[in-house]
Amino acid sequence: MNNPRRTPPAAPNNPPVPGEKTESFADRFRDWRLRLNMDGEGIAKGAVCALLIIFFSLVQTTLFTRFRPFGAVPDLILPLIIAISMTEREKWGAVCGLVGAFVIESLGGSPLTLLPLLYMPAGYICGLLTVHNFRDSAAVRALYTAVSSVGRAVFTLIAVIMTVGDLLLTDALTRTVLPEFAANLLFAALPHAAAWLALRPFNKSRDAKVQ
Repeated sequence: MNNPRRTPPAAPNNPPVPGEKTESFADRFRDWRLRLNMDGEGIAKGAVCALLIIFFSLVQTTLFTRFRPFGAVPDLILPLIIAISMTEREKWGAVCGLVGAFVIESLGGSPLTLLPLLYMPAGYICGLLTVHNFRDSAAVRALYTAVSSVGRAVFTLIAVIMTVGDLLLTDALTRTVLPEFAANLLFAALPHAAAWLALRPFNKSRDAKVQ
């Protein structure tokens, strides 16, 4: 007796329930991207961060190219990115780090072309550590700035070695790297204070909403 092969039943076609909201591509894409709050408050906050980046980029590339403390131009954008990341957390720090790197390079404030590899991770990591490990305080800000400035010094040393091949390491350290490191630490409080004051209203409104 022949046993005809039975075909499996077709999968039921479940039509969408009337009134049920289906997930659109925009909803799925929102889960993939950095979840920056871009409502009215987020747009205002982004504008404030952009103005801070532009202002300190101009100060660094105009005032401090004429007045060179210790004979070097201080990096004001790196402590600014750290300040933003500690106040607004890691995603804002990463995005502002990327933007800040391209702004300062477009203004000719740095000979490096790899600053995004420093600013973006610094903004993300400092914000992440502030959330999970350390509280926002002056001592922690100073620690983050000092460690990030060491990374900036390494970038500067690499740039000097690549551009001036016959320069001795001791000359590169004493003439360029160490003066820049000292200038960075000396003026880091300026962008920290400016970012804290400028972003404080957003944090107040957020706390009020939570309460």
